[in-house]
Amino acid sequence: MRKLSNWIGGFTSYTEGRGSPLIWRKWAAIFTIAAAVERKVWITTSKGKLFPNLYVLLVGSAGTGKSLATSTVYDILETLRDEGELHLAPTSVTKASLIDRLSEATRRVIRLSETPPLVSFNSLAIVPNEFGVFLPAYDSEFMNALTDLWDCKNYSETRRTNKLSINIPASQLNLFSATTPSYLNGFLPEGAWEQGFMSRVILVYSGAAEYTDLFATFNNDKQLYDCLIQDIAEINRMYGELKIADDVKEAINHWGRNGCEPAPSHPKLTHYVARRPAHLLKLCMIAAISAGETYMITLDHYAEAMDWLVQTETAIPDIFKAMKTGGDGRIIEECYHFIYEQYMKSRKPILEHRVYHFLQERTPSHNVGRMVEVMEKAGLISKQFADSGVGYIPKTKTSDH
Repeated sequence: MRKLSNWIGGFTSYTEGRGSPLIWRKWAAIFTIAAAVERKVWITTSKGKLFPNLYVLLVGSAGTGKSLATSTVYDILETLRDEGELHLAPTSVTKASLIDRLSEATRRVIRLSETPPLVSFNSLAIVPNEFGVFLPAYDSEFMNALTDLWDCKNYSETRRTNKLSINIPASQLNLFSATTPSYLNGFLPEGAWEQGFMSRVILVYSGAAEYTDLFATFNNDKQLYDCLIQDIAEINRMYGELKIADDVKEAINHWGRNGCEPAPSHPKLTHYVARRPAHLLKLCMIAAISAGETYMITLDHYAEAMDWLVQTETAIPDIFKAMKTGGDGRIIEECYHFIYEQYMKSRKPILEHRVYHFLQERTPSHNVGRMVEVMEKAGLISKQFADSGVGYIPKTKTSDH
């Protein structure tokens, strides 16, 4: 019997005030459910069974609370591992050692009403704090294996070195980690966004750090934590197919026929966009599981899943801006030259909205106001009022510019 009316809501309440943005804590909770149900819960589509396993990557600057989210997920999943109900992978692995670990991660579920009564599969959760520890360099063979395992199909390989043949008829992998935009920029080669792995990863970006009082006494709500642990164990024991209400099927088909709007338009996300229906269906399952011991996906679950997906996708373009080389100093220099050149042509202040638009094309939105403030304090520009509103003029033009 569940203790909490909504497991994800309980998780975000428990982790509040610890210095990690809400969106990361929410996705930490979403992933924990995905990992806990393994291959024991699914839906059936025209393409076959779909399981709610996820690859989720938190992306943000250093010191913004990513490891709080990843470590909390690990700690909760470890309680299931301690009970022998889940397998966790080591933090650092090679492709060969990961497959070996997955091959060993056999799960057997007795279902007396099933034929045969013993259900067997292999499921593994990977939760490294740093994605760079798990994957220190881009390895095409490793990435292809991860791509294959996301689909939860049969996985097999043969190694000539030790004449080893591995065959996993029912495989599954869940991955949750964190990284910085700069690491992604150096890690991903040209063309990686067009390959299968990145289309299967949900990137969750947050730019602003949440300050935490370093001397505050944290109120560890043990009762809430115990409820989370008890309920995740109940979730782990769920088994069976989730049904989709007819109005949900209609809503999803209507969404698909109308271009899955709002859809990300960034050219690097073309292949990701094609996989959005699968991501949405997985999130619908997780929303239903979080809300209680129900095996029916309703419109409320669909709406919640859609909110998660769209909110997350809206911020992905900021990752690409943050990945650009040169850093803040380079962008500030470019902005100064933009203002200087435009001012020399018109001899009028460059309106604020033009300056903001220039910066928004080069840096995440949360950085724009701060950069303008830095430029003012550094004596590069000054604010002036014009007939059309507030604008900026270049204060100096030295040899450095």
